[in-house]
Amino acid sequence: MKTKILVLLLAILPILSGCNNTENVKGMITGKTWRLSCFMYNDDLITRYPNADEILKNNPNGFYLKFNENNTFYGQAINCSFSGTWSGDGKTNDFSMNITSIAGDDSQQVIATDFVKAVKAAYSYKGDDNILSIYYKYNGSNEHMVFKVK
Repeated sequence: MKTKILVLLLAILPILSGCNNTENVKGMITGKTWRLSCFMYNDDLITRYPNADEILKNNPNGFYLKFNENNTFYGQAINCSFSGTWSGDGKTNDFSMNITSIAGDDSQQVIATDFVKAVKAAYSYKGDDNILSIYYKYNGSNEHMVFKVK
């Protein structure tokens, strides 16, 4: 009898403990507005944007991402808005964003154009309910954007 119960428990354990890794990511990032805080390389602040703090401060409605349950997202740089689809894996931390629509022009502001480029180049993520890091490649280097809940 004990053997049958043990076999039964072992048989249903994967069902009980298994979860959809995409759902884990969705639960963490959807339903929030994520505001860009900074660009990082390893643990260092990227300095190629000397007035980044001022630009972010002067554009409180820019530099954000919103992720939806249906795996779509919306983003805003300064004068450029974009939307598309995203996918993520909570087990491997793989993450991608595909921009399917873009409107406006931020070509005069390097930090804004790099924000859009970084979104397009996203390949991984880390985070929790309050902080999200999206990793991307920039000229062959691994960098990441750090977001906080707005």
